[in-house]
Amino acid sequence: MHAFVKTLCLGMGLGLGLASATAPALADDAAAAIFGERQLAMAVDTRCGLFTQSQRTALDAARLQARGLLLREGVSLHALDDYTRELQRQAAGIACNDPAVGDLQHRVVEGFVGWVRIPAMDFPGTHFTWTSSRGVMPDMPVWSIVQDQADLKIGVSTREGQRQLSLVLPGSERATSAILVLRDMDRQPTLYDATMGGSYSGPTDAPWARWTPPRFAQTRIWASGRDTGRTAATLAGEDSATLFDFPISAADAMAARDPRETARIELMDRHGNIVASHYIEIGDFAAALAFLRGADRGDVRS
Repeated sequence: MHAFVKTLCLGMGLGLGLASATAPALADDAAAAIFGERQLAMAVDTRCGLFTQSQRTALDAARLQARGLLLREGVSLHALDDYTRELQRQAAGIACNDPAVGDLQHRVVEGFVGWVRIPAMDFPGTHFTWTSSRGVMPDMPVWSIVQDQADLKIGVSTREGQRQLSLVLPGSERATSAILVLRDMDRQPTLYDATMGGSYSGPTDAPWARWTPPRFAQTRIWASGRDTGRTAATLAGEDSATLFDFPISAADAMAARDPRETARIELMDRHGNIVASHYIEIGDFAAALAFLRGADRGDVRS
């Protein structure tokens, strides 16, 4: 299990009777325990108001990463939802003045002190990794979250105190605009498997991509800016590059999707023709975003 989700080890299993809740059959018992502990702590906090918003964000970051790992290991979303409801019922029966609740609060606060000091963390997925870094350089753009696929980088960049979802491609890109394509969760609430359970291969340029945005249910977010200057080159780590920026709300939209699915980037020329497509593994992007925001002190806007 990744070190990050162990950072806030609460030890709630005995104090709040977590063992009495029926966890789904899991390939990773540590991930199940971490998911259950964080979920129960958040449910108790909803009733008793134990934590600050930053501490809640820390709990949620660990919960999200454990949830993503469990889903990728084959645990069904339905099973996790049932487990969550069981934990919420358990929390409803715990008195806010129970000594175990005070112990829980103390453990979370103590764990948060160390967690908030962690400068950076990797969030591995099945094929790619998100790296989240809390460092800020006042005079130059930095990647606060990035997934590096060699031929592109995508993630959250920070510059001049402002965050945005950014895509950078090395070299002089002939595309004049970019579109982030996500599954429309209202029209297609569940994952869409274009490979029909592996019977067909994924996209030609991303054979690993199994769950992709279906043609009949897509949310499309247009880039809000394009740059080919120093900012693009700095973020790409190249002499020249092309940068497309999206509003930070696009990052929140990505974070809301299932960690097993993919997003797609469509690059368009000035005539409106799609000249290239790139697939992005969503993975534990939500956990990476929560990790980043959990240490915010108001000096950046996102």
